[in-house]
Amino acid sequence: MGPADLFDILRTGLVVAGVDDNRVHRANAAACQLVGRSEAEYVGMHWHDLVDPTQLDELQATAEAYVAAGGPHGERRFARILRPDGTIVHLMMSVSMVTIDGERCFLTQMQDITELVSTQRQLQLVIENTPVSVFLLDQEGRLGALDGAVRQTPAAARDAAASSVFHTFRHQEAVRGIVRRSLGGERVHEVLHLGRRWYDIHLVPVPGLVGQPSPVAGVLSDVTEREQATAELLVRTTRQTALADLAQHALEIVDERALWDLGVRTLTDQLGADLVTLCAQPGPDQEPDAPVVATDILAARPALATSTPAGALSAQPGGPGRDRAAPGADVRTDEAGGTAPTVVRLPVGHADEPSATITVRRAERGLTSDDVAFIRSVAAILGSAVLRIRMEEAARFRSLHDPLTGLPNRVAVLDRLRRSLCRTRRDARRTGVLFIDLDGFKAVNDALGHQAGDDLLRAVAGRFCQVVRPGDLVGRLAGDEFAVLCESVTGLDDLRSIGERAIRALAPPVQLVRPVSVGASVGLALAGPGLTDAEQLLDAADVAMYEAKRREPGSCVAYNDTIRVAVTTRLRDITDLRRAVAAVEMRLLFRPVADRRGAVVAAEAIPCWPHPTGCLLGPEDIEPIAFEAGLTGDLDRWLVDNTLGLTETSTTTPPPDTPAHVDAQAGDKAAGHVDGSPRELWIRVSDRGLADTALRETIIKHLPHPGPSDGRGPIPCVLVPDRLWHRDHRHVNTIIREFADAGVAVRLDFTEMGPLRAMNRKDVPPGLSGIRLSCQHVHGVEQDGIAAAILAGIVRFADLLHLNVAVRGVDTPAQLAAVRALGCDLAQGAAVGEALPTPPW
Repeated sequence: MGPADLFDILRTGLVVAGVDDNRVHRANAAACQLVGRSEAEYVGMHWHDLVDPTQLDELQATAEAYVAAGGPHGERRFARILRPDGTIVHLMMSVSMVTIDGERCFLTQMQDITELVSTQRQLQLVIENTPVSVFLLDQEGRLGALDGAVRQTPAAARDAAASSVFHTFRHQEAVRGIVRRSLGGERVHEVLHLGRRWYDIHLVPVPGLVGQPSPVAGVLSDVTEREQATAELLVRTTRQTALADLAQHALEIVDERALWDLGVRTLTDQLGADLVTLCAQPGPDQEPDAPVVATDILAARPALATSTPAGALSAQPGGPGRDRAAPGADVRTDEAGGTAPTVVRLPVGHADEPSATITVRRAERGLTSDDVAFIRSVAAILGSAVLRIRMEEAARFRSLHDPLTGLPNRVAVLDRLRRSLCRTRRDARRTGVLFIDLDGFKAVNDALGHQAGDDLLRAVAGRFCQVVRPGDLVGRLAGDEFAVLCESVTGLDDLRSIGERAIRALAPPVQLVRPVSVGASVGLALAGPGLTDAEQLLDAADVAMYEAKRREPGSCVAYNDTIRVAVTTRLRDITDLRRAVAAVEMRLLFRPVADRRGAVVAAEAIPCWPHPTGCLLGPEDIEPIAFEAGLTGDLDRWLVDNTLGLTETSTTTPPPDTPAHVDAQAGDKAAGHVDGSPRELWIRVSDRGLADTALRETIIKHLPHPGPSDGRGPIPCVLVPDRLWHRDHRHVNTIIREFADAGVAVRLDFTEMGPLRAMNRKDVPPGLSGIRLSCQHVHGVEQDGIAAAILAGIVRFADLLHLNVAVRGVDTPAQLAAVRALGCDLAQGAAVGEALPTPPW
């Protein structure tokens, strides 16, 4: 068997075709099977008729090139053969030029690779329809193949097909590093940022022949959209976390300046702006602060460099959210005609009355709509927080300050006093307190109204603040009571000097509806042994103030042991009196009242208190204690109830015979009681009792008859305190008319000279039966001509007003003779008779 016989035996397709005529001269069985034709049909055909027409030009050009080059030498080519049934067979052909019988021929060896091509096409379809590219790298870093569907394959990667990856990516150390690692046999998976795109790269070493270097297979995926979405999500998550942290801190911050600093820092950290400014608008009673500014942020924040993937993506112009400008923002128009907000100014809080204004500027990249939304969220959190802070500050201020004067209140004074006492224990400095109570304030408040009283308190507070030392604290405790806290004093002389300045400050009248004047009584207390507690020290000053008011209103009194003992006694008396009133331990006595003839025509019902010490206290001693204890109303009701019962059981008897020495004219003046007219039971009612409508109705209801002269029991006579009539004579006159219309006798009870002198300026109410003078009008009248002249003038003045004159405190026969000689109608005192347990008739 020779070589020619092998041609037919080989299962590899073999074909001999002429170079010049392009016809098939010989084909073995394997070749005939590949092209789907018989040998007789195949031999003699022009090879142009066998190939896919779409490949004819390519193969013709290749054949011509072979001939021109002197023939191919086993080079491989791929051809598509068209079978008679229309199917295409993919063949890999190795072509050589040979000479047979003097004719040049192509000897072609054919191998069917149709299944391989089909598999390759399927793989290609997969690669082309997925965002990946597949490539091979040799040990020099050159690309052996680059194919796939990556839409934007890096230009540098395409250039690497002709040169080394190490040269092409010489400025991207990240790329060079992963290539070195993969060529060293390591499987590498990285996501890299190249240009404006992001790529997911897998590099896998491919095992080669033993002793030969292994190439590297690579898969490249464009993941820009995924990374952009991830970066955007990361930015939003980071900002949401920042907003949550800001909100948490905003709930805890109590200082407004710290809140602004936190807001600016949050904007600075998240936006990378050129300028962040926050200008706060001060609230009521606040001093304006300097703006909070953060500048040169980008220069100070290297973390925004491209080494941070998310930061690099979020910083790109034209990124997510750049499709519209923010409402109200300053807008920059670029060359493409788009808009990019570069400055945003937003109010913090209500737009009409913002608590601050935020300004953010980012000129180079502009601000996205997400950026503006973030700024709005920060502004909303800051607005709610500053509203809370200001409301809490206002509530705290209201809780520690008097709403009328703006001065610290009792709580604030005591708090400052406690802290001051703690400091004085450490450094041996002394702390003092002045307790100031206004004299005459109630009269102004009642006469001119509460608004005038409020204006007066504000004016007084301002004057006190002007006369104290720098650093002293002036506070309003309650009503017309003020306190001054003085630290670092050397002694009581310092406190007394401040107290005297406070008293002098009230000397000029205060202009209200009309000019008014008030005084002040001041109590002083200095911290020391026994006075180390804030409450104790303030109470001590309070006690000293009451002692000053008792001694002489408008004076300063310092707290000492004597005052302490007196106050302790007074407090004990108050407690005992309250218990005695509740237990009905009071006693009722009657002081006789005689006319000029010596006849007892009336009696004053007086409350007496059996004191625990064994003595019996009269109304002069009881009234101050009852006033401090708040028992004047209770005492009035007890007195009225127990006295008026006598008007229902007593009967009137003629008065004793008129003494022979009584002057005839005087007897004529008192004759009204000789004819059997009823006697009077006098009841002195306090200011509070007269203001009690129910008590007045009780007095009127117990009248024994509608008129004064039916001969039945004694009628009540109400003694009205001169202080009340002087303070509000119009209201008191109304009450006097009410009593007179009901048949109740009424007298004005004068304890001082001042109200009596003022009677000529007041309307004397109809129904007033008379007046009663105090003991100060009697003292010395029996031997002092001036005192006698004053009393005679008062009696004459009362006669002109048709008022009966009674005088009390007539203790000696000489005084009794003198007052009767001067024309007084009635007398009361020891010279007339001592108090009795029953009416003296």
